[in-house]
Amino acid sequence: LQSLLNGLMCYKPDDPIEYLESCLQKVRELGGSEKVKWDTFVSPEKKTLPPLNGGQSRRSFFRNVMPDNSNFPYRRYDRLPPIQQFSIESDTDLSETAELIEEYDVFDPARPRPKIILVIGGPGSGKGTQSLKIAERYGFNYISVGELLRKKIHSTSSNRKWSLIAKIITTGELAPQETTITEIKQRLMQIPDEEGIVIDGFPRDVAQAISFEDQICTPDLVVFLACSSQRLKERLLKRAEQQGRPDDNLKATQRRLMNFKQNAVPLIKYFQEKGLIITFDADRDEEEVFFDISLAVDNKLFANKDAAAG
Repeated sequence: LQSLLNGLMCYKPDDPIEYLESCLQKVRELGGSEKVKWDTFVSPEKKTLPPLNGGQSRRSFFRNVMPDNSNFPYRRYDRLPPIQQFSIESDTDLSETAELIEEYDVFDPARPRPKIILVIGGPGSGKGTQSLKIAERYGFNYISVGELLRKKIHSTSSNRKWSLIAKIITTGELAPQETTITEIKQRLMQIPDEEGIVIDGFPRDVAQAISFEDQICTPDLVVFLACSSQRLKERLLKRAEQQGRPDDNLKATQRRLMNFKQNAVPLIKYFQEKGLIITFDADRDEEEVFFDISLAVDNKLFANKDAAAG
């Protein structure tokens, strides 16, 4: 090792990896590491060791291939310019001042925070139906994250950023996390006096869950609607016929189901470790599912007082 370091310091080769490979080849020719001395790779002439393949070195190769003509588009050894990274969030042409992520409190710290219920599940599991029922029973406000994004896309169809997001959603992928969080925050700040809020369809993965907690709050309850893949597909096909949503096309549906399968287990585990999630069998009739959800909400959020009437 000392001899190799001495050789590196002495020669300062342009390609240290190739130099070290040549040194190791010489060690084998000498008969092993016990034959190596501290100055084995140091000589007064400072001649470069021959390449392993016996041919021309990499640098001489580039000298022959890359002409010295100053008009050649890339001069020898010049580095190529860095690749400019494109970001929906940071591109100056796409950003809007009102949508920049800021450090602010969504809820007034001087007032009681509204109860927050998150309803999650696969596409077609009945999140929207059950969320509306919960909101109606307890007098809570209802927010559909998917509907928030679709309305934003429709109202800003000429905006490049939202045109890109529309394409992302149409292919079945998740909308950019910070954009989604910003839309949720802006909506929550419009309804500061609510006793409770039911949020449908968020989060979709652990990263979104962490971002929600960091920027908004920790939810009071997470309702997970477990549904078989076959039932999800049947419901999505039926919904596509009835509503004609752009993200209910066959390709997008398959992609959304795949994303859900990949993200569901770690997301559920994340909320389980916090003791926040309750799972319900959503393959049943929606009224049966809602009955069980109501009992859970009564017990979790209204255990010390009478449940909401009705």
